[in-house]
Amino acid sequence: MKQENIIESQNEEEKSIDQNMKVLRNIRFQHIVDINMVRVFISLWLIVSILVTIPLFREKGYSDFEKRDLKEFPNFSWSDLVSGKYFDDIGLWFSDTFPLRDKLVSFNAGVTHAFGINDVEVHGDVVEGDEIPDVNSQEDNVIIDIPSTPSSTPESAPESKPEPQEPVVEQLGAMLIVENSAYEYYNFNRAAADNYCIAINRAATILEGKSKVYNMIIPTSMAITLPENYKDRTNSSDQKQAIDYMYSRITPSVNKIDVYSTLVAHKDEYIYFRTDHHWTALGAYYAYRDLMTAKGAIPAELSAFNEYRFDGFLGSFYAESGQKASLGNSPDYVMAYEPKQLQKIHTYTAAGEIKYSIVSDGNKLSAANKYLSFVCGDHPYGIMTNPEITDGSSCLVIKESFGNPLVPFLTQNYQTVYVVDYRYINQVFPGTLRQFVDERGIQDVMFINNVSATRSPALVNALSAFVGQ
Repeated sequence: MKQENIIESQNEEEKSIDQNMKVLRNIRFQHIVDINMVRVFISLWLIVSILVTIPLFREKGYSDFEKRDLKEFPNFSWSDLVSGKYFDDIGLWFSDTFPLRDKLVSFNAGVTHAFGINDVEVHGDVVEGDEIPDVNSQEDNVIIDIPSTPSSTPESAPESKPEPQEPVVEQLGAMLIVENSAYEYYNFNRAAADNYCIAINRAATILEGKSKVYNMIIPTSMAITLPENYKDRTNSSDQKQAIDYMYSRITPSVNKIDVYSTLVAHKDEYIYFRTDHHWTALGAYYAYRDLMTAKGAIPAELSAFNEYRFDGFLGSFYAESGQKASLGNSPDYVMAYEPKQLQKIHTYTAAGEIKYSIVSDGNKLSAANKYLSFVCGDHPYGIMTNPEITDGSSCLVIKESFGNPLVPFLTQNYQTVYVVDYRYINQVFPGTLRQFVDERGIQDVMFINNVSATRSPALVNALSAFVGQ
């Protein structure tokens, strides 16, 4: 028995030693793993630190998604160093040009969406609009008086080209995202709206006896295609009421084109983009038909145009939302219509005269820039001439970017179509509307703006500057 006890005791000791050895081996293995993890972490940290520090690997240039130039590394100056601006600018450059920044933003948006963000979201601060006066309550529907301020460029004075000015660009406000579609809020600004009416009335007076004046204010998708059950929940000014107010303040000598009801009648069609704030060429075509009906002309059929489709459009709403997954997963497509008789538009820019295709190949444009398929985007001044019309007819379209898909349709009713973007015209033409029309003998002048442009003091001031006194 004693021998058996001795053997059993030895076995227990051996088991204990084996267990201790296993524990020691596990501890050693874990220690090795921990050391290697630290080494990997430090290596990755060093690699990333080097990559984000060396400008060669950083993002640079223009951001398609944010539609702006990325911050460049600042130039050194002692004054900026003393004020602290130099290091602030370095910080902005560092955050703006982080490697793979767009992809990281997109990944973050996807993760946020995956963790249960609602299908209805508001991006940006919703601004309370001014109260829109009741058209019927105005005494005699009084038209805003035209100011008698002396012209800043009297005809007797020699003309000189003004100093180049910063371009006046469209600014998106707050937007509402409902599932895979976004809509821009509209806040009525009475002062800007009244000044817009003053500019149109002044144009009518300046061009009296020379040209017929047309005005079209285009509603945005918020008023037309937003599902009805969401409209009562949005703190957005009533666009129809705002347009009616402005039309009531514009002189009867101006032909006012009310496309609101037309677009409502076609709201179930693809007349607005979902990921961008613009309307589509189909929406513009319906407005073109209304414009020609008001003129007493026969609008062309879509069959008169070459038709192109460009898929994969992710526009301004997608960029402003931080590349929200619900928008990115459902891209828009761009339909463009090219006149069969002519394919080129002559544009005049600060760089000189350039000839572009009326419809650019959207397949060669980035996802964010496919709206540039229409007349190659925004230029100060352009001309299209239809060789099959020889009656000397002409029109001038004064527009912002909403006018781009509409102007090609006009080539079927005019020998010459002039296009002016009032935000940039001062870069190439030092004169005013009167001089522009007189020099070219233009018969019809058409103001085409989306309703959001009429709430922007900067855009209205740019329009007023071109109209002149």
